[in-house]
Amino acid sequence: MKGTLRVASLAVAVAIAGCGGSGGSSGGGGGSSGTPQTGTAMKGSAVKGPLANAAVTLYQLDINAPGGAGAQLDTGGTNSRAAFTNVSIPEGTTGEILVEVQADGDTVDLTTGQAPVITRLLSVTSAEAVAAGQTSYPTPLSTLVVNMALANADNPANGFAGDGNGSVSADEWAAALTLSKRKVRSQFGFGLLDDSVDLLSSPPLITGDQDDQEQVVKLRTAVEAVAALMADMAETAKSADPNSTETADSMFAALSEDLNDGLVDGQSDGEAIPTFANIADVAGEVTQDPSTLTIPGSTRTVSEVATVVADETADTGVDADTTTAENTTTVIEPAETESDIDLDGTPDSSDADIDGDGQLNEQDSAPYNPDRDDDGVVDGDDAFPDDPAETTDTDADGVGDNSDAFPQDPNETVDSDGDGVGDNGDAFPQDPSESLDSDEDGVGDNADVFPNDPTETVDSDNDGVGDNGDAFPNNPSETTDTDEDGVGDNSDAFPEDPTETTDSDNDGVGDNSDAFPNDGTETADSDEDGVGENSDAFPEDPAESVDSDGDGVGDNGDAFPNDPSETADSDGDGVGDNADAFPNDSTETTDTDGDGVGDNADAFPDDATESVDEDGDGFGANTADPDDADPCNPDPAANACNNETPDAVWDEFNWDQANWQ
Repeated sequence: MKGTLRVASLAVAVAIAGCGGSGGSSGGGGGSSGTPQTGTAMKGSAVKGPLANAAVTLYQLDINAPGGAGAQLDTGGTNSRAAFTNVSIPEGTTGEILVEVQADGDTVDLTTGQAPVITRLLSVTSAEAVAAGQTSYPTPLSTLVVNMALANADNPANGFAGDGNGSVSADEWAAALTLSKRKVRSQFGFGLLDDSVDLLSSPPLITGDQDDQEQVVKLRTAVEAVAALMADMAETAKSADPNSTETADSMFAALSEDLNDGLVDGQSDGEAIPTFANIADVAGEVTQDPSTLTIPGSTRTVSEVATVVADETADTGVDADTTTAENTTTVIEPAETESDIDLDGTPDSSDADIDGDGQLNEQDSAPYNPDRDDDGVVDGDDAFPDDPAETTDTDADGVGDNSDAFPQDPNETVDSDGDGVGDNGDAFPQDPSESLDSDEDGVGDNADVFPNDPTETVDSDNDGVGDNGDAFPNNPSETTDTDEDGVGDNSDAFPEDPTETTDSDNDGVGDNSDAFPNDGTETADSDEDGVGENSDAFPEDPAESVDSDGDGVGDNGDAFPNDPSETADSDGDGVGDNADAFPNDSTETTDTDGDGVGDNADAFPDDATESVDEDGDGFGANTADPDDADPCNPDPAANACNNETPDAVWDEFNWDQANWQ
């Protein structure tokens, strides 16, 4: 532990992960550009030991440019607590950013209090990640990752996904960066780092209580182990040649070049690397046990990094309980000359399943990564190895269970309307109120009053008959109109006769055909005399309708309508022809003695043998009066004989004229 006075003097310092412009100047060449920059402040720290007062430069990453440096975005530095300060990503910047930290004459490694042994560190981040709060930590390991990815992005060998066409695509770069992290972790993780460690963004120093301090110690141990190996190799070179000018920094640059072809052997693309000229066994140097090596510039060994990490919080200004860090025990394994990204003990060059995902290399897709989508499930067990949101496809329909609304049903994957019925089986996939259309009429069963009848969907009057088949869709009392006369069968007294609909008098004859629609006893009037045939004694004779005396002659034509024995009075004498002995003689009606002479004209109406008495002597001219011209013959005593004027004789029935006798 550093002294308590030092701790007290730094107690108010800002924590490294959050500091931007406070906590000391950048110093020397590592100072800020001095120009305020509008944008998002870059947070982080360069660590091989925390580097204070180093220069920081941000570039737009150009994956096809030498060293990956595109347009310069901003410059700044690290302050006395080793935190980035006065460096920002300009507003409007998008895409990936190359972060370069360069030591200068003022730069100090806070672990040793001396100049750093590795002077240039690289990392890659993105404007979007920085805006989301991600912190950048350039280290020797991140530098190896960036250099390897830039060198191999277009490479189709060693598990990389390039096509060798001389131009790097965004996909090739992303694949190379992912694989490079795994290769560097397998070769220079010293058995300490698992997949949870991101060599570009995981902190190699304590930034607060929330940190996984055990992971911090392990990552930092790997960082310091690399630096210790490089410093030891520089000493080996000097031992071989006292005039050697090689340093840990130059050895590290050479290591990065050597590592890019996948095998640490002192060569690059088959040619010896000059920096290693005085190293007899490069592989042997790199793979020695680093735990006993001294951290360059200090008296502590790599195995004591836990204490170093805990102690340096006083220098970085972090107020955190470091008990976990101090108590972390590390088991350091030698580095590997060849990558073994699945850590199965078989180098990638001879491993049939490089990434250990259960799929042979020829079946797998580059870049080799047992969990390409970092979802915690190795690719061999992951139905969707490139989709972090999915791992299983229970029904094997090609849609992951997390996205599959019906993970047990291979026929369904989506339920657009959320009604519990999959779109493939849902006749109305956008309508949560409907899913079936049993009769396939385009109307869902829930809304279809007749779900099994394709000809009907609506019953406006709720009478049980669909509107299409209901002649009266808005009248619940009617559904059919057999004779199509506009009147429903229920209301139509004559449902099969289009000429009739009502029978007001219920006589079985429609009003239109019933001459007497309100008279239940009559329907026809053949002679149109206004009297129904049932009441008309003469239904075919418009002049007659009544026969009061039932004699077969209508009252209008019957001179004696109430006398069944008489119908005519031809001579108009008031006596019917049947009772009138002289029907055509209005002066006569009776012939009492039946002699053919009416009583009015018959001088002897009761004597059939006589009818004339011209001389008025009381004796008929036919037989009784021998001389009808002589009133005294045959009876001289007759009144006529005495020249007496006889009294006028009046007809007892009809008076026509005086009869003189």
